[in-house]
Amino acid sequence: MPSSGRALQPLPLRNPAMPTLPVVKYASRTDVGMRRSTNQDSFAVRLCTDIEEWQRCGHLFMVADGMGGHAVGDLASRIAVETLPHAYFKLDAPGLQSRMRQAICAANKAINDRGRENREFEGMGTTCSALALTVDGAIIGHVGDSRVYRVRDGRIEQLTFDHSLQWEMIRLGRATVENVELFHPRNVITRCLGPDSVVQVDIEGPFSIAAGDHFILCSDGLTNHVTDTEIGQVVTSLPPAESSRLLIDLANCRGGSDNSTAVVVRIDSYPETIDEAPTEIPETPKLDRTMDIPAGHSGVAQILLAATAVLCLLAGIILGIIDQYIPAAILIAASVLSWLISRRMVSQRPVRSSEGFSAASASPFASGLPIESESTSSVSRPSVPGQTFNPRSPYRVIEAQVSETFVSHLAEVQSDLVQAARDSAWSVDFDEITALNKQAGSAQQSSRPGLSIGPRARAIELLMREMYQRSRSI
Repeated sequence: MPSSGRALQPLPLRNPAMPTLPVVKYASRTDVGMRRSTNQDSFAVRLCTDIEEWQRCGHLFMVADGMGGHAVGDLASRIAVETLPHAYFKLDAPGLQSRMRQAICAANKAINDRGRENREFEGMGTTCSALALTVDGAIIGHVGDSRVYRVRDGRIEQLTFDHSLQWEMIRLGRATVENVELFHPRNVITRCLGPDSVVQVDIEGPFSIAAGDHFILCSDGLTNHVTDTEIGQVVTSLPPAESSRLLIDLANCRGGSDNSTAVVVRIDSYPETIDEAPTEIPETPKLDRTMDIPAGHSGVAQILLAATAVLCLLAGIILGIIDQYIPAAILIAASVLSWLISRRMVSQRPVRSSEGFSAASASPFASGLPIESESTSSVSRPSVPGQTFNPRSPYRVIEAQVSETFVSHLAEVQSDLVQAARDSAWSVDFDEITALNKQAGSAQQSSRPGLSIGPRARAIELLMREMYQRSRSI
């Protein structure tokens, strides 16, 4: 099978004699992708077993994306999903936010201790994004670049800040959205669990929860290939089990360069939680085709860098008057330029803090140097209008109403897969595919084109299932 997942699960039934319990359904799915031999992603779901536990802890969902070599990343993420839920429900903490922070720190200690015990595991790490649905609302603990979203009223909101070099540099004004790809790779994270004995944890929330909300936890293997607005459209159009599967299939259709994991949670009803001020979307957001973070001002730095490069090359030419020194002179110039660029990337690191991310202060690098994950940095995604950045969570709010563009794109994906299936004589029930295609076409021509997403998702699933069997049996 291409992925492992949890069946759609309702939370405990209501008891009229007890306080109101939520009605929540979820599905979880993880996949190795199309280019990896092992899956270093892990996830965990822990539901409360009684009303006392619900009032004390809430329900817990988490995703971890490991890094550190062939098997080490897998070990780190597995330790995280084993340690964190156990600690979260067993700790004696003064509050829910403290409980979340202490649980994540316990997972960090467990990974760090294992790394110290065995030199082969030294330096292993993992991202960690955990969501607790509690009596106070949604509380999130976060380290790394795996994400947590909330979808509400046709908008998708990113509730976590990416602890990545690109996001940090742009937020600090040392790069712009337009040039960040030139100076800083996408596959570098600035914080994770494991390498250090102490880690800074971002605690976000509590956020209000209402019937009809969706929460998504996912690794960057998904978000490298599937845009936020597409994620929002998928989860609001399909039940959790089907939406999590379609998200993974789309990521793999577009290259599947990394492991991908998606946990989709749907709120059917929920006890009253805190009120939350609505987040406004500015009228003219400015973002490029791949980055979803705010532009800064780095023109002075660019001019200085360019001037330094010119001076280095002129020095190389002058030193190269004597023929035998030409190669050495060019090498000196290139070396100085490389040193300056690397210096630009790692200098002026923010100061450590124990209070989580603050828009008014520099966010720390938990380790000395940034840590390179195994995610690809070369993947481009379709452009997404209507994105912007906020100084506090939710950091980005993006329109996610079902669009004709996305519906048509799914039709194109299905058509391409059908053509590949016919060309390669796949063992696919083409009659069923044709019936699903007709059903989707009729829905797309109606006044509710979003109804076509279900049949398209089913057809894509049938075709991708055959692709997985063929590509992974080699």
